Amino acid sequence: MLHSNLPKILVFVGLAAVAPSFAALPAKAQISEVRGAIMAHNIETNVSKNAGKEDGPDLQVEVLWNSPDWLKFAFSPRPGVVASLNTQGETSFAGVGLDWTFPVSKNITIDPYLGYVIHNGDPLNNPYAPADSARRAKFNAEELALGSRDLFRLGFAVGYRHSESWTSYLVYEHLSHGHILGGSKNQGIDNVGIRFGRNF
Repeated sequence: MLHSNLPKILVFVGLAAVAPSFAALPAKAQISEVRGAIMAHNIETNVSKNAGKEDGPDLQVEVLWNSPDWLKFAFSPRPGVVASLNTQGETSFAGVGLDWTFPVSKNITIDPYLGYVIHNGDPLNNPYAPADSARRAKFNAEELALGSRDLFRLGFAVGYRHSESWTSYLVYEHLSHGHILGGSKNQGIDNVGIRFGRNF
C-alpha cells in the first residue's frame, strides 16, 4: 500500500516544503500580472481520446507575482494562482503554479507553465464493474473520468506585448495526473484559448 501511494506522497511532501514560502508571496512580493482568459474546453488533439465529452467554454482568472530570489536557480518563474470556471457546469479547477517567460523578440515571448490543481469533476473513475460490460462501455464512450481529484496542469503560451501594461496570449494547456497522482485512468483534459494580461 505504501509503495502504491509513494509518488503521491512525494508530491505532497514537495508541496508542503514550498508552501510556507508560497503563502508569504502576496505579503512580500509585488503582483506582476493579472490575467483573464477564455478557453475552449476538452478539445480534440493528436493524443486525446476523450475530446467532446464535456462542453465549454472556461473562464479563467490568474494572478502572478514577481519571481522571488529563491527561484533564480529555476530560471526565475513567476509563482501564481489560477481559478477556472466551466460555464456549462462541467469540470472547473483551481490551484497554484509556476510560469516562465522567455523573450524571443522585442514583443513576443514563449511562456511555458506548470501547476497543481484541484478539480470538481465527477466521477473520477468508471463506476461499473468489468462484468457490467454494456454500461461500462457506454460510460467510457460518453463520460470523462480523470482518475484523481488533484491534477498536474501543463501549458504553453505565445505572448505578444502590446505595451508596458498589456499582453495578449494564445494558450494551450493539458490537465492530467500523469499516473503519478492517480491510478490507471488518466484521460486528461486539453484546452486552448486566448488570454489577456495586465502587467504591473
